Amino acid sequence: MKKCFAIVWLLMMALFHQVKAQQTTLYSQYMFNGLTINPAYAGSQGGVNTSLIYRQHWTGVGGSPNTTTLAIDSPLGNKRMSIGGLFSQDKIGATTTQNMNVVASYRINLFSGTLSFGLQGGFNSVAVNFADLTSFLPDPALPDGTVRRNSPNFGAGLFYNTDHLYLGFSAPRLISSDLGDPNSTLVVEEKRHYFLNAGYAIELSHLLMLKPNILFRLTEGAPLQADINLNALIMEWIWFGVSYRTQESFALLTEIQLSKVFRIGYSYDMITNSASNITNGSHEFVINVFFENKKKKIKTPRYF
Repeated sequence: MKKCFAIVWLLMMALFHQVKAQQTTLYSQYMFNGLTINPAYAGSQGGVNTSLIYRQHWTGVGGSPNTTTLAIDSPLGNKRMSIGGLFSQDKIGATTTQNMNVVASYRINLFSGTLSFGLQGGFNSVAVNFADLTSFLPDPALPDGTVRRNSPNFGAGLFYNTDHLYLGFSAPRLISSDLGDPNSTLVVEEKRHYFLNAGYAIELSHLLMLKPNILFRLTEGAPLQADINLNALIMEWIWFGVSYRTQESFALLTEIQLSKVFRIGYSYDMITNSASNITNGSHEFVINVFFENKKKKIKTPRYF
């Protein structure tokens, strides 16, 4: 197992200067969990909204990344303010990255919909356990234990939605920082990230609704990437969807509205780039728990 960790670590170091730290998790079901990419999404559901997401990247590869994310948000009474929290942990081989953020948003009525302004702030922590790495040529300069680096971060976003349309822009990481140390035993650069996404719900009948949506993702030092998605809501309780991520993968996803409170989701990503012959793809699982505001009638199912 340690050999697998070492192989993945060396590959990541070799690719690092080309990729320039594509650091945000690439969720496939982001369209059902908007807080993961945009703080202005907080409170848009009108009640206490909690999502637990687990993603296993690149199955079949030793030391492959896995991500766990917990997101919670809620409006403050009947006011326009909302608050929330976002915690995520990425683990790849011997490296663990944790992000913790407090989120706040403010909503105003605009035309036939609502415009939200969102802010988030917190810190990022990157740790490498060098004891988990095996080298064929041991380097006495490498630490024996764990090296950790911490940095603050700040993000902002806008989110506009009506009953059938949404449009969002966000920059969840506005602070660019270098967490490396003088001996270069841990080299991590945090780059700014930008997201632009939009979607529209098309009612074909009382039994079928289509929701095309698109997401553009830009990270400093990395190519522009797009997610092109089409989801279908059948009988107001089950979603089926397909998604194409440029330069990377094709995904199949489903979400099931078990009740007004519980929703579960699953997606499977098939890799389409040069890594397709060494991995069995990626799996993503979502559990969503929602408690509506009794003083405000909430639309079910929730399209965005």
